[in-house]
Parts: sequence; structure tokens; C-alpha cells
Amino acid sequence: MGGLFSADSIIGKTLTKIGELVILSILWFFTSLPVITIGASTTALYYSMTKCVRRGRGYFVKEYFKAWKRNFVKATFLTLFFLICLLGLWTVLNSLGFTLEDISLNGIESAYKDNASSAMGTYYAAGAYLLILGALFCYVFPVLSRFDLKLINIIFLSFVMMIRFLHYSISVLVILVALACLVMRLPLFIMFAPGLWVLLSSFLLEKAIRKYTPEPEEGEDAWWMEL
Repeated sequence: MGGLFSADSIIGKTLTKIGELVILSILWFFTSLPVITIGASTTALYYSMTKCVRRGRGYFVKEYFKAWKRNFVKATFLTLFFLICLLGLWTVLNSLGFTLEDISLNGIESAYKDNASSAMGTYYAAGAYLLILGALFCYVFPVLSRFDLKLINIIFLSFVMMIRFLHYSISVLVILVALACLVMRLPLFIMFAPGLWVLLSSFLLEKAIRKYTPEPEEGEDAWWMEL
């Protein structure tokens, strides 16, 4: 029995990985509470998940906070970028007379009976805008965790990846929405959701990121080449 649950057994290793995933999810949740730090927390979560949980390199808590501090400034500016994009969308919709009650299709049909077709067009345009913004969000912070680039280059590279690997983008968004719905039904699942989303997404995103990753220099510990 001891051998079955030992640290080197399959069950022991699996339980260890689950424990690391839960702890990283909790760290992400609490370090994201100021909202403006969501970017830094997501960058750190992706970095520690791929390096420590998937590859077993380093201590995951230590690597989390190292990545959080290292990328804090750039990640915060990127978070502001997304918040401004959302605020811009809300400002436009609000100026057109949309309210929170109009989010559903039924709400639009009842609120804009005289101009339903135009309102529906705006509704779908806003939805497309949010999908693009959401997909870009899925790439930006993993890219930041891997590359030392200027902010504009991070956004541009993430956008190129999002378009080039559209099937990955859709899959990652589907995973995100599915987990968000699960959290809404089971709030305690928030203890697993962030880490689980990053873990599952990394199997797809790493394929995209590897296409733009230069060959490591001699003697460099290129742990990401093994993902």
C-alpha cells in the first residue's frame, strides 16, 4: 500500500500534480483580487504551470512569485489595455442606449421593437468584438511569460498567433467558457478552474508559441523545448 501511494508512484505523482494545480489556482485567485493584477497573476500562473507542474523544473510557488514580480509592469499595462477595450465597448453600447438588461436576445427584441434589426447587428458586432478580445487575452500573457518583447510586439505577436492558429484559439475559448459556466454552478470549483484552464490550454498554446521560439543557445536550460 505504501508503494502504491509513494511519491514516486503514478498515483503519488498524480496527487502531487493535483495539489500543485490547486495551490496555484488559489494563488492566482488571491493575487488577482485587485483586478489590475490579473495580468501578472495569469502570466505567473502560465509560467509556473508549464515549467514546474508539467516539466517538474523548480519549486512552483517560488517560480510563481518570481514570474509575478518579473512581469508585473508589462502585465499591468496589458491588463489596462484590455480594461480600456472593455470600457470602450461599454461606452459605445451605452451611448446607443443599450443597458445590462439588453444583454440577451430577448431583451433586445423587447427593448428595440422599432429598430430590432439594427440593434441585433450591434449585438452580434459586440459579441464578435468580445470573442476577438477574449482570444487575444488567451495568448497575450502566455507570450509575455516566454518572450522579452515590447508591449506592442507582444500584442502583435499574440494577434498573429490567434489568427494563424484559429482552431487553437477557438478550443481555448471553449475551455474557458465551459469552466466559467461550471464555476457559476459550483462556486467552489474556483479552487481548480484557473489552474485547470491554464494547464489544458498550455497543450495547445505551447504548439503555437514554439513556432516563434528561437533555438536555445548552447548551455541554456531550455525546459520549454521539452513541452
